[in-house]
Amino acid sequence: VEDSLAARLCVLAATTVASIAVTLTSGVVFTSLACLGAVVAGHTVSWRWRARPRRARGQVLLGGLLLGAVAYLFADLFLGVFGGALPQAKFALVALAITAFDLKSRRNLYTHLWHSLVILYVAALFAWDATFLPFVLAWGGCLFGFLLATSAGGTAVRGPLIRRSEPLIRLSGPLIRRSGPWLLAWMALGALAFVALPRFAGRPLAVPLLVSVPLDQQNPAEVLPAVLPLVGTAPQTGAEGEINLRIRGRLGDEVVMRVRAPAASYWRAYVLEEYRTQSWARLSHRAGSLPPVATHIQVADENTDQGPSLPQTFYIQRPLAVDVPLSYPVRELYFPARQLTLVETGTVRSPYSLRPGVTYAAVSQVRDTSATRLRQAAPVDTGSYAVDLALPASLPARVRRLADTLVAGRTTEYDRVTAIADHLRAGYRYSLDTPRLPAGADAVDRFLFVDRVGFCEQFASALAVLLRTQGIPTRLVVGYAQGDHDQLTSSFTVHARDAHAWVEVLFPGTGWVPFDASPGFVAEPVAHQPGRWFLSDFSPQVAFAGVAGAVGGSLRVLAALAVVAVAAAGLTIRRRRLRVAPELRAYARAQRLLRVARLPARAAAETPDEHLARVAIASPGAAGALRPLAGAALAHAYAGSGPGGLTIIPLVLALCRHAIGREPR
Repeated sequence: VEDSLAARLCVLAATTVASIAVTLTSGVVFTSLACLGAVVAGHTVSWRWRARPRRARGQVLLGGLLLGAVAYLFADLFLGVFGGALPQAKFALVALAITAFDLKSRRNLYTHLWHSLVILYVAALFAWDATFLPFVLAWGGCLFGFLLATSAGGTAVRGPLIRRSEPLIRLSGPLIRRSGPWLLAWMALGALAFVALPRFAGRPLAVPLLVSVPLDQQNPAEVLPAVLPLVGTAPQTGAEGEINLRIRGRLGDEVVMRVRAPAASYWRAYVLEEYRTQSWARLSHRAGSLPPVATHIQVADENTDQGPSLPQTFYIQRPLAVDVPLSYPVRELYFPARQLTLVETGTVRSPYSLRPGVTYAAVSQVRDTSATRLRQAAPVDTGSYAVDLALPASLPARVRRLADTLVAGRTTEYDRVTAIADHLRAGYRYSLDTPRLPAGADAVDRFLFVDRVGFCEQFASALAVLLRTQGIPTRLVVGYAQGDHDQLTSSFTVHARDAHAWVEVLFPGTGWVPFDASPGFVAEPVAHQPGRWFLSDFSPQVAFAGVAGAVGGSLRVLAALAVVAVAAAGLTIRRRRLRVAPELRAYARAQRLLRVARLPARAAAETPDEHLARVAIASPGAAGALRPLAGAALAHAYAGSGPGGLTIIPLVLALCRHAIGREPR
């Protein structure tokens, strides 16, 4: 294998494909291209010096370079010495470049090939659509070429080059004919298993693979206001900030972040609680420290210790403020900072702004927010939530009268919430082109009775204020809608235009439940439980009638799958037996007959001639009958063919004579 130029070229092609893939998907351009050049140089040196013995100086140099790469990994991962952008990916690329100069044996080539697969996996972590598929297919083609070039049977490729009389296309024909149908069959079987078997939600590792640099330095160019650019902002000092309802900033299509999650959710940043007629303000709350790897996060008014969960991995592509976008309520967090802050309202704050390239993972709780569950919520202790019920004294009386009219006859808190939200969604128009709010006017009153058109802040403000007039604690939430969903990669691409505002309503026993009154958005944007069955989240048009039906249907599919698997396994075994030469099968049967007749069978380390000598001592007749079979087996094993037409009948007759004591002398 080490002398096969074709095999080495296939390995080099595989590393090239993986390096280009990680360059295009992760943005690690300089390191990827530099290491790719080093890999090409290393393969050239390894090919020319493949016959030279390894020298101590060279091994010491390579070992020192690898130790330096490990030191770089830890320095960049924990201290951010070299910028801290994807240190694990860069370490894999550097290690690949170093080991390319020492590819002397078959094991080295195999290891190098699988090393390139690791880099392809790193690239796949940043692949957000189907455009990554050609890289996977190209790498698979390189693997197929490598296996073909290192084949050791039949028309094997031996020596440094492929034989001229047996070009690669001719050599690949038998391999494709033998393996192609079985490859397709097993791919179909795997697809059937993937469809039928349950898909349970995964969890991030204790430390995510692609954790980025700890945020211990502040770049002034990346500092953003404490509130998202939904509207005109007036950031203040400390934990306070304000959004102005008089104007709204224009949002573009630039990608803010990408989220890989098995189900949809709104990505919550922070809450605002004080309504000031034309703006909302953030208030100071108790806050505690949070370690970078937090596995048991306790959020006020939430029970995050039990229930299903929603794992998420975030990749920041545009500078954001210190508030960490998450699905609410968060249960676990794996974040690249030495320490974070957990505010009483459930907001997680980083010590510094989130720069592009920051990657973090979280696990959020999925709560039961069904209508039945929320209708059974206990009454709210209004004395404990005065901040979330406060309204300005100047609020026009007609706002309260409208709320009283909308909730008339509604006996539960949930029914009152949905009645007001449905009214706003059906009776008002969503638009970014809204009349400017006059000075001194109340924003909610103007929206409800004059303009009747607004954007998400107006709808959320109206819902929150109307609910507060009914004694229902509410707070305004700012973050991002779910974004554009890609079914293939199970990821969400969040743009700047997805910046959004909605309302959280307190339901004792359940927690703060989100509601969205804006037309065209999800009415109750709670975190959804990941689909446990493949078809349940593959397409909106495909759904199971219920869990019982899903289980029953899948059991039938699994039964059929088991039958197909048994049949395929039996056919595979039979085909393997048929591929064995008749001479070798006859010789193997002869060994079994010798054991039955209590004659010595061939030992594992024994040659056929040595075995014949032992058999001749016990039974010369059996040895004479066995000799043609042994010769044919040897000829087939070493020459590829042997005399045909041989059977074990003479041996059977000789053994019978031996058994009755009529052994020829």
